[in-house]
Amino acid sequence: MTKSHFLSSLFRRRSHFSYSSSTHFLPFTSPHLTRSLSSTTEDPPQNPEVTAREILKTILRRPRWESTLLSDFPESTLLHPACRRLVLQSLSSAHPLLSIRYLLFLSSHFPNPNPTSSLADPATSSLLLSSLSRSRFWKPALLLLQSNPPLCVPNQPDLHSFFFLLLRRDHDLLDEALDAISHLHIHSNFSLSLPAWNYALRASLKSGRTDLVWRAYEIMMKSGVAGNAPTAGYLIRAFCKEGRLQEAYMLLRDAARNGILPNVVAINALISGFSRDGNYGKMGRMDDAWELWEEMMAKGMEPNEYTYNAIVDAYCKAGDMERARKMYEEMRDKGFKESTVSCNTMISGFCLHGMMGDAVKMFKEIPAKGFGCDVITYNTLIQGFCKVGRREEAMELYRELLSVGLEPSVSTYTPLIEAMCEEGNVIEATELKRSMEARGLEPLVCTNDYVITGFCKLGKVEEGMTWLLYMLGNNLKPKGKTVHTLVESLCSHGRVDDALLVVNAMFEIGYLLGSSVCSMVVNKLCPQNHHHADEILEEILVRN
Repeated sequence: MTKSHFLSSLFRRRSHFSYSSSTHFLPFTSPHLTRSLSSTTEDPPQNPEVTAREILKTILRRPRWESTLLSDFPESTLLHPACRRLVLQSLSSAHPLLSIRYLLFLSSHFPNPNPTSSLADPATSSLLLSSLSRSRFWKPALLLLQSNPPLCVPNQPDLHSFFFLLLRRDHDLLDEALDAISHLHIHSNFSLSLPAWNYALRASLKSGRTDLVWRAYEIMMKSGVAGNAPTAGYLIRAFCKEGRLQEAYMLLRDAARNGILPNVVAINALISGFSRDGNYGKMGRMDDAWELWEEMMAKGMEPNEYTYNAIVDAYCKAGDMERARKMYEEMRDKGFKESTVSCNTMISGFCLHGMMGDAVKMFKEIPAKGFGCDVITYNTLIQGFCKVGRREEAMELYRELLSVGLEPSVSTYTPLIEAMCEEGNVIEATELKRSMEARGLEPLVCTNDYVITGFCKLGKVEEGMTWLLYMLGNNLKPKGKTVHTLVESLCSHGRVDDALLVVNAMFEIGYLLGSSVCSMVVNKLCPQNHHHADEILEEILVRN
């Protein structure tokens, strides 16, 4: 089933499909001829319980018991239903892996003429599956369930319990679990219940495996199970994770028309996706987000604080701070409490658009709201102040951050270093960079670009060259703009040889230099001979 069919088939039962499945167990090899279960001629045992105990003794005491059983016990004894059941039940309780081995032994030497029946009755099969689950023998259990013909067919309630437990305990086996479920549906018409299917979809999402979401949903549809609101919610979230917002929106609209409304988590994922998508100078997809918001409100779905925060964040990034304020006030009027996260969203919006007065006002109001600021709050304000050229205020916030016991991050230092270099305070910037490294923080590569550009602005081309060599020696790739600035600065100070060294180094690491930079270098080399300069420039550009 293709993904494009999922929207139309979510709430419609599908007919069953069938296909072949390869056998997952390899039979034991034996010099004995195989015999059919229906071909036995020996008399059955007089006392199955006594005989079963003898068989168990042989299995538990002898490592290679298969050949011993064939020689010590007649076929009728090994295949007698009561005797076989007693042996399997005893092994299943205490030695589940031996029980599987015994089943494989019987199926290998006495092939079952009825492909729809199993060697173990449902009660014994359920006992074995339960024992395997308790011992966390997930893979042997899954292989057992996929045997063809079936070695055991547990009761459906026990199968449900097994898969519920597996999906909850081990998400790494989701692939194998879906294989087993598909196999059981084909060969024994088994299907998980809708709650179990929803759990499988949820587990797939939690593991970040949207491919498994679609695969689980396909098997669910083939088994004829109709979805409900949680099902639609998980599929919407999977679409959103893959960036397929339009398909998620279509699914939500189809579900709503059928009177099925997914939970607020799915709605929040879609609204957040719309809010993040596109160019915010053209309002992104805020029209879609707002239309969805109003539709959900009209259908009685109350948004939560996370949904409100997604809309507020989108309006902030789009530059509509008035709408962002109104949504924020509406959130508070609805009884949703403010938090550090919600305040950070508004502060980030104010800083993004240079509204530092509003940002500081909200920052100062936070302590009275009953919660505190975090490092993200400080980082946002520091970046905002640096952006508008108010570095001293940014530094005051940095010192306050340290005084209240918060640990600075890379995002704390990077804007400060950039601002210092822009102002020409390169020495102070390098000292701050060393403080950052002393805290065990790895500076961003661009931090070095800021330092080189800062030295060039001060005319300290020697220090700029030294810093570039440091970057290249540590396999750090400078920005093209940084290289251009350094070459221009070297040429303007008459350091043409050094400029050529930089140009050559950039060629070696695969950089392309602009024609303006190349022209500057060539003109410095050949100030009088323009014809020769043109030849050199052409050669450089061809190499470039």
